[in-house]
Amino acid sequence: MDIQELKAEFLDICKTTIQRDGINELIDWLEASDFFVAPASSKYHGSYAGGLVEHSLNVYKCLKQVVEKYPELNISDETVAIVALFHDLCKANCYKIGFRNVKDDDTGQWYKKEVYEIDEKFPMGHGEKSCIIIQWFLKRLSTDELLAIRYHMGGFDAIVKGGDFGMSKAYEMCPLAPMLHLADMEATYLLESRTSE
Repeated sequence: MDIQELKAEFLDICKTTIQRDGINELIDWLEASDFFVAPASSKYHGSYAGGLVEHSLNVYKCLKQVVEKYPELNISDETVAIVALFHDLCKANCYKIGFRNVKDDDTGQWYKKEVYEIDEKFPMGHGEKSCIIIQWFLKRLSTDELLAIRYHMGGFDAIVKGGDFGMSKAYEMCPLAPMLHLADMEATYLLESRTSE
């Protein structure tokens, strides 16, 4: 699927599923940012133009499947769309194109390869930054939505290395939080192409 098709699918889900005040302003912000052409990472999953929107859609599809297994939790379609589609808003306007010298395995010749480099302009963390950006526009995220987005990185979050117990408590309180983490991991490691450095 090309970038325009991914963008159209993403926007269709936003417009048909999310009724929260501020969604149009958030979409305007996305359109003004590089969200639809940004990579999902600098060198791992989705490290190509459009990788971020593709990843966000993959997480949405995976999360829908996880949530369907637990109907008793009454997690709304709107909540699923918000946390999945916007969990990585922190990556918008975060990458720039750079170059790295690499050696061609076949010819042994060195050449400049185009790569993505991190160019963080608003260093507010990962999940935290996504929550902040969403709340600039959408009116009133629920506690569960905030916890899910904040802690979607699971054991890959820097707070774990520091011994913080917030994520463990969030996962106990909010089933949506580990569900989003699982959907993110499935999308990242099972659905998406990975490239090596």
